[in-house]
Amino acid sequence: MRKKLIKYSLNTTRIGKEGRLYIRLAMKDGYTYIADSYGLIPLKIAKPFYLDSTGEIFLYVLNPTGGIVQGDRYHMDVLLEPGAQAFITSQAATKVYRMECDYASATEFFEVGEGALLEYFPEPIIPFAGARFAGEMEVKLNQGSTAFIGEVLFPGRAKRGEIFEYDFFNRKTKVFYQGEIVYYDWLDLRPKEIKPDSFGIFEGYTHYGQLMIFSNAADRNLSDLLHVLLQNVPGIIGGASLTWKHGIIVRALSSSGIHLTRALTECWDLARRKLIGRSLPKIRKY
Repeated sequence: MRKKLIKYSLNTTRIGKEGRLYIRLAMKDGYTYIADSYGLIPLKIAKPFYLDSTGEIFLYVLNPTGGIVQGDRYHMDVLLEPGAQAFITSQAATKVYRMECDYASATEFFEVGEGALLEYFPEPIIPFAGARFAGEMEVKLNQGSTAFIGEVLFPGRAKRGEIFEYDFFNRKTKVFYQGEIVYYDWLDLRPKEIKPDSFGIFEGYTHYGQLMIFSNAADRNLSDLLHVLLQNVPGIIGGASLTWKHGIIVRALSSSGIHLTRALTECWDLARRKLIGRSLPKIRKY
């Protein structure tokens, strides 16, 4: 396995606009630790910690700016060596501000080694009126590895009545298992052309979320359990289905960020207990 996974040159003259973060995680004496890391403003990580005795490391990706603005380019590369375990999140919701021209982008690349565990749950993305955002995620899994990845998209600053007023939100996701692609998704929302809450898209709902579960133990039985669970969560509509191989995708819609997050969290808890034999950790944010 490669020890360096950075796909982009670290040389840049756009300090503060082109944020880069590289993290390599390894396992020693039953605990995961940061073997190597590099951050370029504005991306960095907080001091890691452990919430329990499982050895899983908890990492917070920090951005000291107020959010993503016109022309920002963020890149994050994370390598989990064999047996490493990590929970990665952000410190707050990602705000994408209005843009007069150009757009902002964020690329995320993960490689999960044999028997390693990745749990990636950033806070929701909130595209403001006039925002333009393009995101891309690529995940490479190896034999015996497990990944839980969540994402939630808000329609804008809903409390201000700002619903689907951004210019576009584009996000591609590719997941590979031992070199074979097992999941590809392209979410492309352009409210000025077609309102996302229209028929055939969100159909009246405003908040979108998905939970991606990948493991060689993911099967139809677990997918069915997750689907049934979603039918009993109030305030949302959702379902679960199998990917081509080794994966389950949970998707849900709601008009409440609280209801949506609760539904995805309950699914994560169920899948976590079934696949790795652990209930959810008590995540500390403040």
